[in-house]
Amino acid sequence: MRRTTLIAAAAVLLCSAPAFAGDLMTGGIPLGNASNLGVISNTAAGIQNKAQQQVMGVQAGGGLAGPFGTASNLGNVSNLAAGVGNKAKQQVFGVQTGGMGGGVKAPFALGGFNSNAGTVSNSAVGIGNTAQQQVKAMQFGAPGALFNQNLGTVSNLSAGIGNKAQQQVIGIQK
Repeated sequence: MRRTTLIAAAAVLLCSAPAFAGDLMTGGIPLGNASNLGVISNTAAGIQNKAQQQVMGVQAGGGLAGPFGTASNLGNVSNLAAGVGNKAKQQVFGVQTGGMGGGVKAPFALGGFNSNAGTVSNSAVGIGNTAQQQVKAMQFGAPGALFNQNLGTVSNLSAGIGNKAQQQVIGIQK
């Protein structure tokens, strides 16, 4: 009986503690969300067009999101040469890191939920097109988080007559 009363009192105290500044108030348990979305496109379409693009992007999933917080990063990179005699060239360097979302060692911190997703596509479609793409991407989960997920999807397409789709991808997931 005494142990049950002490556990119930501790649960009430934990759930009624004030949240940190800037956190969503949910009965005193700090929650937080940090989301980043990046969309990078390079397109040469029509007849005899050239498109060149160089991009460096960093997505960091938001510092301390709270013991039950979430941090998500989504990056979408596409390179397209479509039509007749087009050239599309793209170079991308990207870094995605989970926040500290509960990874900070604190009493009752169970860890946060972090996800990094990256999609890379390169296409040459039509007649006599060239699409060249170089991508260097790194995805890191949050230290000490309860759940980390890194997802990378890469596609390269050459369709039509006399097209070239060249793609170089270096990816690191940790």
